[in-house]
Amino acid sequence: MHKAIYLSLGAPHLEYPGVEAALRAEGVEARMVHIDAFEALDLEDVDLVNLRMCRWYHKDPAFRQRVENVHRRLQQVRRGPVPMANPLPLVIDALDKGRYLRKLGQDGIELIPTRWIDKGTAFNLSHLMEEQGWTDVVVKPTISSGSWNTIRVSRRGPSLDEHHFVLEGDAFAREGDLAALAQTHDLIVQPFLPSVLEFGELSFVFLGGRLSHTVRKTVGAGGWWAHERLGGCNFRWTPSPRDEAWAVRVNDALERRYGPLWFARVDGIHTGDGRIQLLECELAIPRLLLQEGQAFGTYARVIAEGIRRVKAAGGTRAVPETPAAAVPAVAGAAVA
Repeated sequence: MHKAIYLSLGAPHLEYPGVEAALRAEGVEARMVHIDAFEALDLEDVDLVNLRMCRWYHKDPAFRQRVENVHRRLQQVRRGPVPMANPLPLVIDALDKGRYLRKLGQDGIELIPTRWIDKGTAFNLSHLMEEQGWTDVVVKPTISSGSWNTIRVSRRGPSLDEHHFVLEGDAFAREGDLAALAQTHDLIVQPFLPSVLEFGELSFVFLGGRLSHTVRKTVGAGGWWAHERLGGCNFRWTPSPRDEAWAVRVNDALERRYGPLWFARVDGIHTGDGRIQLLECELAIPRLLLQEGQAFGTYARVIAEGIRRVKAAGGTRAVPETPAAAVPAVAGAAVA
């Protein structure tokens, strides 16, 4: 049996049990280890370390340093370096939307229009909205997970929930809290795209460099977030050729910059004219929507094949190239 360590912060993705079972069927023994215990972990028989279960990393201000320490130990294993999924440069960038999204924008990927607010900047959201011509915006920290401190602010109401605010003149109920947050965190401000309410978001999941499955995430009645814990629904979806080509371009841009990836999730939202703009990528600690995509087996085959290829290469390559046969060419049946 090959051995893979999944590090966590105590609250892993709910899909982990399915991951563990699927990996065992492919000859990989997965073990969950809290990151606090990593320094004492014997790595001599470990074939892969995966950070994918470290949810709520934004609550740990030293998390980046801890990831770098993990990588350092993996490079010092006596029998040769142990690969980390994904590679360190990508993981470091992926923890901060202000890093990887700007780079993808420089690489020609169309983002949702974004104003970047540097930490310590005093700004007035109403004035920014007026300056940009935006009447409805989403504000969030660049380092965040689980929609932490994400709010929507509109010029007109009604408010849809406790995270949605309507301007009264030039202010709103959380103005002071937002100003305080801007002193400690980089923020992004983006226009709210109405197609989220009508269609939802699309998540394209890549495994071993190939598109494995696509999931459509819809908004619950009376809400504005495309998330099942807020009443939305997630289901497998066959994207249009245009949408799939867009997602492949994003993944290709990531691999040109960072090298081959073990996994990636690319989230996009349609514009009014049917194009897709990039909302975010989940590259370090993603939920890969394996249940919705019926893809636990595909995921496990990609991980197992990757480990075998790295070992065959003597551990000298941090990320494997996965053959096309490991990932089905068809993403699933369309759901209307």
